[in-house]
Amino acid sequence: MDERRYATRMEPHLARWQDRERQTAGLVGGIHERVHFYARARRAALERPYVARLNKCDKYGLVTKCGCKGKRDTRWFSCRQHLTCPRCLRSRSRQLQQRVRAGLEAAFAASEPGSKLVLLTLTTRHSGDVAEDRDAIAAGWRALYRKLHKVGWGKFPYVGVWEVTPGHDGKGHVHAHVAVIWPFRDWSVVRRLWLAACPTSERITFVASRRDRCASTPRSVANYLGKYLSKGVQTHEFSPELRADVAAASYQARWVFSSVRFWQPWVPVCPGCGLPRVRAQYAWRGEPCRPLDPDRDTGGGQLAWTFSSAHERAGPGCA
Repeated sequence: MDERRYATRMEPHLARWQDRERQTAGLVGGIHERVHFYARARRAALERPYVARLNKCDKYGLVTKCGCKGKRDTRWFSCRQHLTCPRCLRSRSRQLQQRVRAGLEAAFAASEPGSKLVLLTLTTRHSGDVAEDRDAIAAGWRALYRKLHKVGWGKFPYVGVWEVTPGHDGKGHVHAHVAVIWPFRDWSVVRRLWLAACPTSERITFVASRRDRCASTPRSVANYLGKYLSKGVQTHEFSPELRADVAAASYQARWVFSSVRFWQPWVPVCPGCGLPRVRAQYAWRGEPCRPLDPDRDTGGGQLAWTFSSAHERAGPGCA
């Protein structure tokens, strides 16, 4: 990661959080105080090097249990930087693939007869700016959805994922892969509406399922989208400069987007007993967490508890 380039790209976001922290300073009680603490935490996070976030991954966690007799496990806290952290990327892609499959199965079962799952690939002319290209495709998709609704086709369920490839020039090429559930649609009309909704785009690709209402279709489509969910920017094809650009462009942005009420209730369970994992006891495992903040936490400015075993209680600074 090119830290200097990343810091330059994040300067507008840093200035925004600094202004919000300054505007809410001195306010006590209510939502304004929480906004101040949140803005201060955001500002402090952006002032730290990016690699500092990766160094926090799998350092400490909580003891958990399930329905298996005598079984105890540890839920290690992740850094949530799935683009650059291989561990977080594997965990996140595995969970999201299961949720995408559940959402597609529910939407496909409730669709009208003759509906098919259609995979759309949305692209745009590459400007060399990852954030600009992503915003152009996102705005084009929202405009296309409104246009399809206005022409009388109504609402439809969809789920999409983003992909960034280095490209031949190494500046980053942005794509969006969207799975939609449609009855028969004239693809020439959809193409014309898409080019009108996204003027910087030159084409849209369609791939439809071969059989109507086939039970295996949502699973295969979820596996297809999972392939893009498992891609990050930590591979050797990405230069340090491109990693910085992609990480900055993904700040506070969703890499998976969907229609309203697409997601189904989902609780991760143990594959052995089928029951969810819960917190076993109020104990920590791993390295010491951050020092206590006297402005936010109780107990003064002493260091947080060192929790080298599962039987030590956590101080308030570890919450």
